[in-house]
Amino acid sequence: MIALSVLWRAQMASRGFLAADDYVMITQAAESDLTVEHLLALYNNHLMPGGRLLTWLVTEYVGMTYWPYVLLMAIGQAILGITFFRLLRRLLQPSWLLLLPLGALMFSPLTLEATSWWAVGVNMLPMQIAMVLAVGAQVGYVQTRRKRHLVTLALSVLLGLFFFEKAILVVALVFLLTAALYAEGGPIRTIWTTIRRWWPSWLLLTVLSLGFLAAYLGNSESSLRRPTSAGEVFSFLTQMLGSTVVPGLVGGPWRWLGAGDGAPVAAPPELGTWVAWTIVVALVVATVRRRRRAGRAWLLVGAYLLMVAGMLAATRLGSTFSGVAGGVPRYVSDVVVVAAICLGVAVVGLARPPRVPAETEPPAETEPPAETEPPADDALSAAPDAVQEPIAAPTIPAPPPVRSAQPALVVSRQGVIHAEAPDDLDPNPAPRTAPDADTSPALDAAPAPDDAASPGPAPATGPGPAPDPVPGQRPAAPADRDAAESATDTPVRNDTMAPTISAPTHVTAEPPAPGLLGPLPERYREAVNVMLALLLVAVCLGTVWTTSRYSDEWAAKSGRSYVDTVRIEMASAPPDTVFFDGPVPNSVVPNLSWPYNMQSRFFRAFGTRPTYVDEADNVAVLDDLGRIQVATVVGSTIQPGPQEGCGYLVASGQTVRMPLNEPRNDWHWVVRIGYLSSADGTATLRLGTGIAEFPVRKGLNQRFFRIVGGGDAVELTVAGTDVSFCTNEIAIGNPAPRPE
Repeated sequence: MIALSVLWRAQMASRGFLAADDYVMITQAAESDLTVEHLLALYNNHLMPGGRLLTWLVTEYVGMTYWPYVLLMAIGQAILGITFFRLLRRLLQPSWLLLLPLGALMFSPLTLEATSWWAVGVNMLPMQIAMVLAVGAQVGYVQTRRKRHLVTLALSVLLGLFFFEKAILVVALVFLLTAALYAEGGPIRTIWTTIRRWWPSWLLLTVLSLGFLAAYLGNSESSLRRPTSAGEVFSFLTQMLGSTVVPGLVGGPWRWLGAGDGAPVAAPPELGTWVAWTIVVALVVATVRRRRRAGRAWLLVGAYLLMVAGMLAATRLGSTFSGVAGGVPRYVSDVVVVAAICLGVAVVGLARPPRVPAETEPPAETEPPAETEPPADDALSAAPDAVQEPIAAPTIPAPPPVRSAQPALVVSRQGVIHAEAPDDLDPNPAPRTAPDADTSPALDAAPAPDDAASPGPAPATGPGPAPDPVPGQRPAAPADRDAAESATDTPVRNDTMAPTISAPTHVTAEPPAPGLLGPLPERYREAVNVMLALLLVAVCLGTVWTTSRYSDEWAAKSGRSYVDTVRIEMASAPPDTVFFDGPVPNSVVPNLSWPYNMQSRFFRAFGTRPTYVDEADNVAVLDDLGRIQVATVVGSTIQPGPQEGCGYLVASGQTVRMPLNEPRNDWHWVVRIGYLSSADGTATLRLGTGIAEFPVRKGLNQRFFRIVGGGDAVELTVAGTDVSFCTNEIAIGNPAPRPE
């Protein structure tokens, strides 16, 4: 499944190209050396030194190409899949149902942007990996209390923060997950137990969080915005939950709304939204009714989603993009990791921690002592059978006191080492045994140990053979339904388990077999199995459809066509071709990214860059398709001059005012002047406060140059010896291709 996901996502990503923010990050990398200042510089208020480092390395050694980023994202997806599967093996019980949360994460449409768009993937993939590693480290610490897991926890959080400041949410996730899955009681008791029992984790994470926040907030600008109305907040939450999160968790949104070269926006049909909500609600209700811990797991998803929604509302609402903020999957792609973990907990159940033998436990296989004293238990001494004749058979010490009230069963099966057992023991363990119904009264009256899985046999009652086993005997039901379900049908080592006290004869029924259906009556199992299979197939088909539609949208890239055309045109252009700078098409890099949308900066990482000038007699421009065209200027022009066949006649040392047909605001403009001169010289043009001087050559010529100014007229002065200067063509505006 992991390999299939990686290959499929890589093939889908390779159909597209770089987009929007990718070009800005590449330009900044091309313009800077590899310095600490460059790595720590904020990009759109994001602190992402890891992303800047990878982008700089690719730009420096490969250039403006897309395949290295596809390869890096595929590697990140593979690492995410492997680490998540390892987490499932540690966190959950052994079951083929582990494939459900694994598939939910690896194929979720909500993570498509993170595996295709570099500007998203370089942030989200490391954050998702950090989430998985941090949760795994915390689970390992909860299960074993080994300090090395705390080191892994700290490194995992630092990994996420190295690529994305949003990874600070990993700290909250680790705390909430620990409280939801490993602490008991009401909300206040749960929080207090979590803090008190695993305080080293929280001390470590608090120090890391405060240090990072101090460094980040000290260098960043506030991104907080205030929503314009309560209706805007309600629309955002409705869109995020109804159009993005819930449909995305069950294979949606099935339909996308194109957004230029960027990733498309979720636009599910109304029927699909209702079907998605029905599936999610039914899953939550069914798992909560079957497994108590499932309720806490789903509350964990809701709590994390609430944090993400709050962060988005505080930074995205109140802007020009607030209308579509809730439909952007990349904003909630980290929620998929939490949802996949909680899906596994709800469906499969938590694994019991590995059983570590106590120092007081006897070895698994020991020879009985040659001579032993009769047991000192008062109840045993008072039994009639125990005092009629001397004890001939050796006795084995009673089991040590048990600290837990729940059964800690050791599980080992042939060829598999499960999460419940640290070693792969006897492949054919003997069944659990119990005394015969005619056990001595003293033993019948003796209380059974709290933990039915305590090692060591019970005290012997006298000479003779051991009591016959009672087939199918089960331990008493644990207090936790999760533990009860995981304890059923579990083979136990005979050499480490004590015989259990015989249960009343009427308590002999087999408990329901564990599995997804739980205690469902047998007559309904086949029908429900068919329904679940059809539902799973429908979700898989919906995922395939959604991914395919996203792939088609992602493959339509204006930037790729533009860059490829420029490469071809530059290869065939004359060596002396020069260009006036201008913006690339808005579909390639939005104008909001100025000045990084200018061609002179856009092509900094290009192999053969165009040569850009500020003044020349003949210049070229690149059109919106990337083709080289002869340049002209589009904008305001001077009104026709009074001299027939000349326009405006300017003699040496004179200044002539020429009104414009449209005034120009103060800005950076390009001027084109076509003229006829009787001799060489110089000329000066004034536009408001702007002044530009250019050379004049004898004959019919033209000149392009830049000026900064504005007004409703220009003034032209010519300097030279006996120069007569005629012009009727002065345009002030922006360079553009000359009409054919």
